[in-house]
Amino acid sequence: MHGKLRTTDFAANPFDLLGELRETGPVHRCEPPGSAPIWLITRHAEGAAALTDPRLVKDPTAVGLPAGWQPGMETSQLWSKDLASNDPPNHTRLRKLVARPFTKRRVDAMRPGIEKAARELRENMVRHETFDLVTEFAGGLTTATICDLLGVPAADRDTFQGWADTFFTVTVPGQADNDLFISITKYFARLIARKRDDPQDDLLSALIKDTGDDKLDGHELISMASSLLLTGHEPAVRLIGNVLFSLLHRPGLVRELRDDPSLIPATIREIIRFDSPALTSLVRFAAEDIEMDDVVIRRGDAVLVSLLSANRDPEKFERADEFLPARDTTGHLGFGLGIHFCIGAQLAQLEAEVAVRELLPLLPELSLAVPESELPYHPGLQMYGVQSLPVRLRQV
Repeated sequence: MHGKLRTTDFAANPFDLLGELRETGPVHRCEPPGSAPIWLITRHAEGAAALTDPRLVKDPTAVGLPAGWQPGMETSQLWSKDLASNDPPNHTRLRKLVARPFTKRRVDAMRPGIEKAARELRENMVRHETFDLVTEFAGGLTTATICDLLGVPAADRDTFQGWADTFFTVTVPGQADNDLFISITKYFARLIARKRDDPQDDLLSALIKDTGDDKLDGHELISMASSLLLTGHEPAVRLIGNVLFSLLHRPGLVRELRDDPSLIPATIREIIRFDSPALTSLVRFAAEDIEMDDVVIRRGDAVLVSLLSANRDPEKFERADEFLPARDTTGHLGFGLGIHFCIGAQLAQLEAEVAVRELLPLLPELSLAVPESELPYHPGLQMYGVQSLPVRLRQV
């Protein structure tokens, strides 16, 4: 059964298999082809416990593994100073430094720019009979947003979107292409050097200008910028894509949202729970033997939490396999939990909200331009959602 985790059918519909696994137990040993074995946690209670368990660490070297614990990760040490790769106390220090300029005020101030980008993308798309809501709209909006946040020049944005798209097509969390790592690292080294001489009103400049004793060093700045680019792009693209795909299937809900736009944030939260764009958490490693439901996870073993499965756990959410926009989604794991809770969660939800508000008047005029069975889904175990969503605009 576990071999099915890498199939095209699983990518398009992971819910049935994950549901079977969840029913048989909370933790499962999986051996995806071409990668190290992993433990996959499928229930909410055990998943939440794992995400907050200090015995499950992010740094593989802390448990005696090399930094490149998977094939193709020989240069992962280049990014060993980002939030996703560190544990306390260094993670605490790094997150504090990034959170200081990454404030709610900064995110709220980005709304007009995000709205402008969404409006321009919509205006460009509707000039054509067919267009793609994921690659053109969601991808374009997210690229513009994360590049504005980091202060990346507009001329470099297509390159950035390509990097992010490539990074998240790997089939196991942690694998990556060395050339990609090196290209992004070299780019940010040059950009950081320019911003030291000419700082702007962006997050990267704010991190560079920090004058505290604990400020980020050069290696940490490169790691952090690279991580924010990648983790801030693809998950948001999948979120917006899942939201728009969901609304295309629910014309009645679209009418409700048009009549009362105040329902949009709650609807997005339920889509995050119901169709979580993050299929699994990032990988963790057991720092000691851990017993879970009569299974022993040995020191050094890799562990993933299926956020998608946990969010469909009927022990946590009543009628978990039903889409209920008015439900209380408190406790969903769509953005993780604990000290590694997604630092960009607020920004991602803002992007999705702006996307919905911009496209609501247009959605009733759209239909799929290809049979639904032909839609490509994100491969692997990291993300869930369509990679492309071509639609046709009804001609008046």
